[in-house]
Amino acid sequence: MGFDRPTDRDSDDRPDSPQRSETHESGGTDAPVPPQVPDLPDRATYWTEYKKAVDSEYRAYAIDQGCDRVRETEELVVTPAMRRIEAEDPDRHLVGFEFRLKGRERLTEKVSNLMDERGFTTDEAFGRIKDAIRYTFQYRDEHYSSGVRTDVERLKAAGFEPVDLKNSWAEQQYKGINSRWLSPENGQIFEVQFHTEASFEAKQVTHPAYEKLRVGIPSRAEQRQLEHFQRDVTARVPIPPDVTEIPDYP
Repeated sequence: MGFDRPTDRDSDDRPDSPQRSETHESGGTDAPVPPQVPDLPDRATYWTEYKKAVDSEYRAYAIDQGCDRVRETEELVVTPAMRRIEAEDPDRHLVGFEFRLKGRERLTEKVSNLMDERGFTTDEAFGRIKDAIRYTFQYRDEHYSSGVRTDVERLKAAGFEPVDLKNSWAEQQYKGINSRWLSPENGQIFEVQFHTEASFEAKQVTHPAYEKLRVGIPSRAEQRQLEHFQRDVTARVPIPPDVTEIPDYP
Protein backbone atom coordinates (compact mmCIF):
# COMPACT_ATOMS: atom_id res chain seq x y z
CA MET A 1 0.00 0.00 0.00
CA GLY A 2 1.38 3.39 -0.95
CA PHE A 3 1.42 6.51 1.20
CA ASP A 4 -0.59 9.42 -0.17
CA ARG A 5 0.71 12.86 0.66
CA PRO A 6 -0.18 16.16 -0.99
CA THR A 7 3.01 16.04 -3.10
CA ASP A 8 2.05 12.61 -4.46
CA ARG A 9 -0.98 14.15 -6.14
CA ASP A 10 1.03 16.87 -7.89
CA SER A 11 1.48 15.60 -11.46
CA ASP A 12 4.69 17.62 -11.87
CA ASP A 13 6.37 15.45 -9.24
CA ARG A 14 5.26 12.03 -10.39
CA PRO A 15 8.17 9.79 -11.48
CA ASP A 16 6.37 8.94 -14.74
CA SER A 17 5.58 12.56 -15.61
CA PRO A 18 7.53 14.37 -18.30
CA GLN A 19 10.75 15.67 -16.77
CA ARG A 20 12.12 19.15 -17.13
CA SER A 21 15.57 19.17 -18.77
CA GLU A 22 18.31 21.06 -17.05
CA THR A 23 22.00 21.52 -17.81
CA HIS A 24 24.50 20.10 -15.30
CA GLU A 25 26.99 22.52 -13.84
CA SER A 26 29.75 20.52 -15.56
CA GLY A 27 28.53 21.91 -18.88
CA GLY A 28 27.38 18.58 -20.29
CA THR A 29 24.30 18.02 -22.36
CA ASP A 30 20.86 18.47 -20.85
CA ALA A 31 19.75 15.48 -18.75
CA PRO A 32 16.55 14.82 -16.76
CA VAL A 33 16.91 15.47 -13.03
CA PRO A 34 15.16 12.88 -10.82
CA PRO A 35 12.33 14.37 -8.69
CA GLN A 36 13.23 15.09 -5.08
CA VAL A 37 10.85 12.70 -3.29
CA PRO A 38 11.11 12.85 0.55
CA ASP A 39 12.13 9.63 2.26
CA LEU A 40 9.17 7.49 3.30
CA PRO A 41 8.82 6.94 7.04
CA ASP A 42 9.43 3.51 8.47
CA ARG A 43 6.26 1.56 7.74
CA ALA A 44 5.89 0.03 11.22
CA THR A 45 6.29 3.42 12.89
CA TYR A 46 3.91 5.02 10.42
CA TRP A 47 1.14 2.50 11.03
CA THR A 48 1.66 2.60 14.80
CA GLU A 49 1.22 6.36 14.83
CA TYR A 50 -1.68 6.14 12.41
CA LYS A 51 -3.46 3.60 14.63
CA LYS A 52 -2.93 5.83 17.68
CA ALA A 53 -4.48 8.77 15.84
CA VAL A 54 -7.47 6.71 14.70
CA ASP A 55 -7.98 5.22 18.17
CA SER A 56 -7.82 8.68 19.74
CA GLU A 57 -10.41 10.06 17.32
CA TYR A 58 -12.71 7.08 17.83
CA ARG A 59 -12.35 7.26 21.62
CA ALA A 60 -13.25 10.96 21.67
CA TYR A 61 -16.24 10.26 19.44
CA ALA A 62 -17.40 7.30 21.58
CA ILE A 63 -17.12 9.29 24.81
CA ASP A 64 -19.01 12.19 23.24
CA GLN A 65 -21.79 9.84 22.15
CA GLY A 66 -21.88 8.31 25.63
CA CYS A 67 -22.29 11.73 27.23
CA ASP A 68 -25.15 12.44 24.84
CA ARG A 69 -26.87 9.17 25.83
CA VAL A 70 -26.57 10.02 29.53
CA ARG A 71 -28.07 13.46 28.96
CA GLU A 72 -30.93 12.08 26.86
CA THR A 73 -31.70 9.43 29.48
CA GLU A 74 -31.79 12.08 32.19
CA GLU A 75 -34.02 14.43 30.18
CA LEU A 76 -36.42 11.92 28.63
CA VAL A 77 -36.60 9.03 31.09
CA VAL A 78 -35.33 9.54 34.61
CA THR A 79 -36.14 13.15 35.44
CA PRO A 80 -39.78 12.92 34.27
CA ALA A 81 -40.21 9.81 36.45
CA MET A 82 -38.54 11.47 39.44
CA ARG A 83 -40.80 14.51 39.09
CA ARG A 84 -43.86 12.25 39.05
CA ILE A 85 -42.65 10.47 42.18
CA GLU A 86 -41.96 13.79 43.86
CA ALA A 87 -45.52 14.95 43.14
CA GLU A 88 -46.95 11.95 45.00
CA ASP A 89 -45.89 13.31 48.38
CA PRO A 90 -45.83 17.08 49.05
CA ASP A 91 -44.30 16.46 52.49
CA ARG A 92 -40.83 16.04 50.98
CA HIS A 93 -39.10 17.32 47.84
CA LEU A 94 -36.07 17.04 45.59
CA VAL A 95 -33.14 19.28 46.56
CA GLY A 96 -30.00 20.16 44.60
CA PHE A 97 -32.01 19.43 41.46
CA GLU A 98 -29.79 21.69 39.34
CA PHE A 99 -26.90 19.28 39.96
CA ARG A 100 -28.78 16.19 38.76
CA LEU A 101 -26.48 15.74 35.75
CA LYS A 102 -22.72 15.44 36.16
CA GLY A 103 -20.89 18.04 34.07
CA ARG A 104 -19.77 16.84 30.63
CA GLU A 105 -16.13 17.74 31.28
CA ARG A 106 -16.04 15.87 34.60
CA LEU A 107 -17.88 12.87 33.12
CA THR A 108 -15.42 12.73 30.21
CA GLU A 109 -12.52 12.88 32.66
CA LYS A 110 -13.88 10.03 34.79
CA VAL A 111 -14.57 7.82 31.74
CA SER A 112 -11.10 8.49 30.31
CA ASN A 113 -9.43 7.67 33.63
CA LEU A 114 -11.28 4.36 33.88
CA MET A 115 -10.29 3.46 30.32
CA ASP A 116 -6.64 4.34 30.97
CA GLU A 117 -6.30 2.83 34.44
CA ARG A 118 -8.56 -0.21 34.19
CA GLY A 119 -8.52 -0.99 30.48
CA PHE A 120 -12.30 -0.66 30.17
CA THR A 121 -14.09 -0.07 26.91
CA THR A 122 -16.11 3.14 26.62
CA ASP A 123 -19.38 1.36 27.44
CA GLU A 124 -17.81 -0.46 30.39
CA ALA A 125 -16.41 2.81 31.75
CA PHE A 126 -19.76 4.57 31.52
CA GLY A 127 -21.33 1.59 33.28
CA ARG A 128 -18.96 2.01 36.23
CA ILE A 129 -19.95 5.64 36.86
CA LYS A 130 -22.90 5.40 39.21
CA ASP A 131 -23.64 9.10 39.70
CA ALA A 132 -23.61 10.52 36.18
CA ILE A 133 -27.29 11.20 36.96
CA ARG A 134 -28.17 11.85 40.61
CA TYR A 135 -31.07 13.09 42.73
CA THR A 136 -31.67 13.84 46.41
CA PHE A 137 -34.94 13.56 48.31
CA GLN A 138 -35.13 15.61 51.52
CA TYR A 139 -37.58 14.76 54.33
CA ARG A 140 -38.60 16.07 57.70
CA ASP A 141 -36.93 14.11 60.48
CA GLU A 142 -40.12 12.52 61.80
CA HIS A 143 -41.17 11.32 58.31
CA TYR A 144 -37.75 10.30 57.08
CA SER A 145 -37.77 6.53 57.64
CA SER A 146 -41.30 5.94 56.40
CA GLY A 147 -40.73 8.34 53.49
CA VAL A 148 -37.60 6.53 52.34
CA ARG A 149 -39.32 3.14 52.43
CA THR A 150 -42.27 4.49 50.44
CA ASP A 151 -40.11 6.20 47.82
CA VAL A 152 -38.03 3.05 47.33
CA GLU A 153 -41.25 1.23 46.46
CA ARG A 154 -42.30 4.08 44.17
CA LEU A 155 -39.02 3.83 42.28
CA LYS A 156 -39.60 0.12 41.79
CA ALA A 157 -43.18 0.75 40.64
CA ALA A 158 -41.84 3.26 38.09
CA GLY A 159 -39.90 0.41 36.48
CA PHE A 160 -36.44 1.09 37.90
CA GLU A 161 -34.40 -1.82 39.25
CA PRO A 162 -32.49 -1.42 42.54
CA VAL A 163 -28.74 -1.91 42.22
CA ASP A 164 -27.69 -1.15 45.78
CA LEU A 165 -28.66 0.82 48.89
CA LYS A 166 -26.29 1.88 51.67
CA ASN A 167 -27.59 3.11 55.02
CA SER A 168 -24.84 5.30 56.51
CA TRP A 169 -26.71 6.74 59.48
CA ALA A 170 -24.49 4.82 61.88
CA GLU A 171 -21.31 6.22 60.29
CA GLN A 172 -19.25 8.99 61.89
CA GLN A 173 -18.23 11.04 58.84
CA TYR A 174 -21.40 10.90 56.72
CA LYS A 175 -25.07 10.39 57.50
CA GLY A 176 -27.69 9.60 54.92
CA ILE A 177 -28.83 6.82 52.59
CA ASN A 178 -27.42 6.42 49.09
CA SER A 179 -29.01 4.16 46.51
CA ARG A 180 -28.40 3.33 42.85
CA TRP A 181 -30.94 2.31 40.27
CA LEU A 182 -30.96 0.84 36.78
CA SER A 183 -33.10 2.13 33.94
CA PRO A 184 -34.05 -1.06 32.04
CA GLU A 185 -34.62 0.82 28.78
CA ASN A 186 -30.92 1.36 28.18
CA GLY A 187 -29.06 0.07 31.23
CA GLN A 188 -28.19 3.54 32.54
CA ILE A 189 -27.49 3.65 36.28
CA PHE A 190 -28.44 6.69 38.38
CA GLU A 191 -28.14 7.63 42.03
CA VAL A 192 -30.81 8.64 44.52
CA GLN A 193 -29.80 9.99 47.95
CA PHE A 194 -32.19 10.30 50.90
CA HIS A 195 -31.52 13.07 53.43
CA THR A 196 -33.02 15.17 56.16
CA GLU A 197 -32.46 18.92 56.03
CA ALA A 198 -29.66 18.64 58.60
CA SER A 199 -27.90 15.69 56.95
CA PHE A 200 -28.05 17.36 53.54
CA GLU A 201 -26.56 20.56 54.95
CA ALA A 202 -23.80 18.57 56.67
CA LYS A 203 -23.02 16.84 53.39
CA GLN A 204 -22.69 20.19 51.62
CA VAL A 205 -20.47 21.64 54.34
CA THR A 206 -18.13 18.64 54.45
CA HIS A 207 -17.98 18.02 50.69
CA PRO A 208 -14.71 19.97 50.12
CA ALA A 209 -13.05 17.90 52.85
CA TYR A 210 -14.44 14.69 51.34
CA GLU A 211 -13.12 15.61 47.90
CA LYS A 212 -9.68 16.40 49.27
CA LEU A 213 -9.55 13.06 51.08
CA ARG A 214 -10.80 11.24 47.97
CA VAL A 215 -8.56 12.68 45.26
CA GLY A 216 -5.81 14.46 47.14
CA ILE A 217 -2.80 13.12 48.97
CA PRO A 218 -2.93 14.95 52.29
CA SER A 219 -0.28 14.50 54.92
CA ARG A 220 -1.11 12.28 57.89
CA ALA A 221 -1.73 15.36 60.03
CA GLU A 222 -3.97 16.96 57.39
CA GLN A 223 -5.88 13.72 56.90
CA ARG A 224 -6.63 13.50 60.62
CA GLN A 225 -7.71 17.15 60.62
CA LEU A 226 -10.07 16.66 57.67
CA GLU A 227 -11.58 13.52 59.15
CA HIS A 228 -12.03 15.24 62.52
CA PHE A 229 -13.82 18.11 60.76
CA GLN A 230 -16.21 15.70 59.04
CA ARG A 231 -16.94 13.86 62.30
CA ASP A 232 -17.51 17.13 64.16
CA VAL A 233 -20.04 18.41 61.61
CA THR A 234 -21.78 15.07 61.20
CA ALA A 235 -22.11 14.51 64.94
CA ARG A 236 -24.52 17.44 65.13
CA VAL A 237 -27.02 15.82 62.75
CA PRO A 238 -30.14 14.54 64.57
CA ILE A 239 -30.87 10.85 63.99
CA PRO A 240 -34.38 10.24 62.56
CA PRO A 241 -36.59 7.69 64.39
CA ASP A 242 -36.23 4.04 63.31
CA VAL A 243 -33.65 4.92 60.63
CA THR A 244 -31.24 2.13 61.54
CA GLU A 245 -33.96 -0.40 60.74
CA ILE A 246 -33.75 0.40 57.02
CA PRO A 247 -31.58 -2.43 55.64
CA ASP A 248 -28.82 -2.22 53.10
CA TYR A 249 -29.34 -3.75 49.66
CA PRO A 250 -28.30 -6.21 48.43
